[in-house]
Amino acid sequence: MKPALEHFFDSMGAYLANPAPASLEQLYAEHPGWAAPSSRVSLYGDFVRGHVRGALEKLFPLVRSAVGPDAWRLLVEDYTRTRPARHHEVNRLGEGFASFLADTLPTRGLAPFIPALARFEWTDFAVFASQVELPEQVAALTPNPTLVVLEQSFRLCAYVRARGAGAPPEPGEELALVWRHPESLASYYLEATPHALLVLKMAVEGLSAAEVSAATGMPEADILDAVTRLSRDGLVLAPRG
Repeated sequence: MKPALEHFFDSMGAYLANPAPASLEQLYAEHPGWAAPSSRVSLYGDFVRGHVRGALEKLFPLVRSAVGPDAWRLLVEDYTRTRPARHHEVNRLGEGFASFLADTLPTRGLAPFIPALARFEWTDFAVFASQVELPEQVAALTPNPTLVVLEQSFRLCAYVRARGAGAPPEPGEELALVWRHPESLASYYLEATPHALLVLKMAVEGLSAAEVSAATGMPEADILDAVTRLSRDGLVLAPRG
């Protein structure tokens, strides 16, 4: 038998996922003697569902716009029912939304890029809110420790940059880099270009511009320019001085 407190939270989660009057009656029936006023419990349920709805709208504005208001309302209702709100931090309520969309995509008639777009939007927030501390100084070129690499089968970077305007994202393999800028603390993203990957390789392997130039034939000045530009954007951290 489950401990009483665990059973209470399980049954409360079931009520929050399905706020019909019968669910409230079932909640009280499972806990005889519980004397909390039903009007207050109902109001609490409305608050929790409102928090979930508000968090999803804030975290996934492009998904919401792409699917339209009617489909969005049904998605939020089904997500609330199948993924009860249990985390104390409101924004974390959206953590499972991308996987929920991927699991239910075949039955909803949504565009196939929607789960990938949700994953992108969640990653953008998670990087912004990351607790990873950035060093104030580095001794050598260093990858930004908040960097997340997303492998996706749609060209989402351009779509996100356009804020969902225009045509849907085109199918195609894309490597997206998402990180938090060390000074502005804003999240940045970039489709992984050859220059970006080269500079990251330099940072990871400790290569100098002269060594890369000798190995690739690229002008050293071009390599240094890429390092300067991408360190200014925060993708890599460069020594000061």
